[in-house]
Amino acid sequence: MPAQLYGPTIPGLAIPEHDYVSMTYSGSNLTGVVYKQGGSNGAVVTTLTLAYDGSGNVTSITKS
Repeated sequence: MPAQLYGPTIPGLAIPEHDYVSMTYSGSNLTGVVYKQGGSNGAVVTTLTLAYDGSGNVTSITKS
């Protein structure tokens, strides 16, 4: 089992093994994160979608 580098994992939001990450933004807000295995053209292993309130605070993170 690999060592945890970034602190505890939130149950249900664990990210599978990957070697590429791409991010999308709306203005300065991070709105999506795509994790892939096999580089930039590899298979998507997980996608996170972030939602914000009117003040720019994260209100939810959905994993698919």
